[in-house]
Amino acid sequence: MIDNTNREAETLGSVGPFVKVTWNDAASTFKAYRINAENPSEHLTQCETLGELVAEDDKAIVLVMHGSQCDGCDIMAIPRDWCQKIEVLESVGTALDNWNEIKEEICTLENLERQLELEDAEVKKTSKKK
Repeated sequence: MIDNTNREAETLGSVGPFVKVTWNDAASTFKAYRINAENPSEHLTQCETLGELVAEDDKAIVLVMHGSQCDGCDIMAIPRDWCQKIEVLESVGTALDNWNEIKEEICTLENLERQLELEDAEVKKTSKKK
């Protein structure tokens, strides 16, 4: 993927940090029975969006949430003044390193679970024969 700054990235995580953005979106409510005139912001929709922060200025931030070499990428542009909080979850380029570290642990746990399932199935099989 190439953006207008000529930064080229083969994978997500190589341009900007992975972030979680908490933001308020406009909301439309039909057949409302009450309106909170003292706190109108109660009627906004609170949203959370995860993605790679690839562009920002004083008016907006742009997150990439999915990328494909054949289909391009799916982005979310959020007005900056709608953002309540931006949390950095992974720094630029660290997601793959972190995945490689935990992948072995996940695979080990899945193998252990599978072994326990097989042992349990074997115990049930032998107990039925008796």
